[in-house]
Amino acid sequence: MTEQNTRPPSNAKRVYRWTDLPAATEAAAYRVYDPDQEPRTFVVSKHMRQVLEGLMQHPIYAASYCRISDQVLPLRRDHGVSICCDMFSNDVETGRSRFGVYVLESKVERVTHNEEDAA
Repeated sequence: MTEQNTRPPSNAKRVYRWTDLPAATEAAAYRVYDPDQEPRTFVVSKHMRQVLEGLMQHPIYAASYCRISDQVLPLRRDHGVSICCDMFSNDVETGRSRFGVYVLESKVERVTHNEEDAA
């Protein structure tokens, strides 16, 4: 985590409720690619899937009424997904002096049913 004096990415999304994230919650397989590591496949569902799908689309503000961090931690720890939290100062909307934005660093893609059957 490093604090930046710049503004967060313009496409960063604030999440006020779970409906602000992608709606799919059923179990789905994903493959994560990182430099110097073998690709890894894992399955997530429910809110963890919503957060992962959201991060695949855009950065997400860390401070959320939905406790996004409760989903980010196991994605990092249990599935090895690289998600950083860039810190910024002076959030105009909330008045916070410091705030974070989660950014997906790993390349993650959804595994199709055909790929699941072949594995």
